[in-house]
Amino acid sequence: MPPPQDQTVELNVAGAARTSDRRRRRWIWAGSGAAVLAAFVVALVGGVFDGVPLLNVSVAAVIETLAAVALVRSWLHPDRRWLRRALPLLVGSVIVVCAGTAVLLRVTNTITDAYPVTFGVWIGMALLALVGTPFTVARGLPARRVTALLAVPLTLAGGLMLIDQEYGVWPAVGDLFGRLPTVNAAVLPSDLAGTPRGSRHPVPHAGELVALDVPATASHFRHRPANVYLPPAFFTPARSTLPVLLMLAGSLGTPDHWPRAGQAVATANKYAAAHHGFAPILLFVDQNGSSTADTECVDGPQGNAETYLTVDVRNFAVNRLHVRSAPGGWGIVGFSEGGTCALDLALRHPDIYRHIIDLGGDDKPTFGDRAHTLSALFGGSDAQEKGHDPARLLATTRFAGTTAWFTAGTDDPRHVAIAQRFTVAARNAGIHASEFTGVGGHNWQFASAAFARVLPQLIPELSAANG
Repeated sequence: MPPPQDQTVELNVAGAARTSDRRRRRWIWAGSGAAVLAAFVVALVGGVFDGVPLLNVSVAAVIETLAAVALVRSWLHPDRRWLRRALPLLVGSVIVVCAGTAVLLRVTNTITDAYPVTFGVWIGMALLALVGTPFTVARGLPARRVTALLAVPLTLAGGLMLIDQEYGVWPAVGDLFGRLPTVNAAVLPSDLAGTPRGSRHPVPHAGELVALDVPATASHFRHRPANVYLPPAFFTPARSTLPVLLMLAGSLGTPDHWPRAGQAVATANKYAAAHHGFAPILLFVDQNGSSTADTECVDGPQGNAETYLTVDVRNFAVNRLHVRSAPGGWGIVGFSEGGTCALDLALRHPDIYRHIIDLGGDDKPTFGDRAHTLSALFGGSDAQEKGHDPARLLATTRFAGTTAWFTAGTDDPRHVAIAQRFTVAARNAGIHASEFTGVGGHNWQFASAAFARVLPQLIPELSAANG
């Protein structure tokens, strides 16, 4: 028999109450999650977590484990259609997208260097977590919804930390937002460009990192803003004796990478603190024009990068910073593509740069494929390509008064071999050349440690030549 009408009404009311209660709990869960997420984003953007290190293997392992667990847990559901159809279709689609993207990046020469397969795996996991959220949140128990939502930031963080462990681009959270240490102004202040500071401007205890823009007067090269490190001695009469180092990052990098990931400012400040404020001026300039461009520091279809670095940058430093123009006090520190540039520029322009610090550079400016290199880098000129070949330059010219450092990481055997080969060739060409194998791979962990190791031995060479 059907229940009495009164009982039916009571059951309906109870059911409606339970439904309303479930909805209320969902809104509470959603509101609480949104509030926590908003607070986290505000704190993140506001710089609260800027000092939190990202290059921590243990922390990265914990986050990556939690991410994998959260993602897999969000997929567990008794619905067979989800497990047999929707989930395999979702996974397959993401694999196709990731594989297609990898092929496209390779074919278009956007990324020519090798990278671990795990990069693709983690990018795929992040996409799966993001794309799958509407399906996993729409059904299941609250615990499953929570893990599905958590899987998105966790997989993104896990992938980010995996990439960071490989390249060391972001030592701390603040580096993700491009927040440089102690940048003092948007442009070079006029009181830093004239005579050294007097009593009204006391000498700082540490060097100053100042934002600036080096105009491309002669080259008309499209470039990004730069920074300059001014040691404490810059603000004294000793300014005219200070050496200058051009600091070049690699392709897919920015001028900010040396101050942040390369820890060049911290290294220079440490040296200055032990040498009465004396340290080189560091020019962090742009040789590529964008994060995806690659000029290899030559004049050609990619822009007049060589003229920019040998004419515009030098003239700016001499005329605006009032430093000496003698080539013996000038050097180039370059990592990856920047290392290739350091060697090629100094060999082609020994009247401007006499000191080479090649950290993991290639053996010559190249895009990998010779035909593509010839057309895209040298405008089809065979003579230009040969004129930028360091091996040829070393075999045909003597370089009196030039010094060179060649180094690469232990986990980067290809560039170790290049460094060893060029050390011999440089010595045969009259260059005082040194070589060592640093710790790490083709990454900023290696570059920062190598620069810290070379600087104390390089400065006496710069100072002697500049004096």
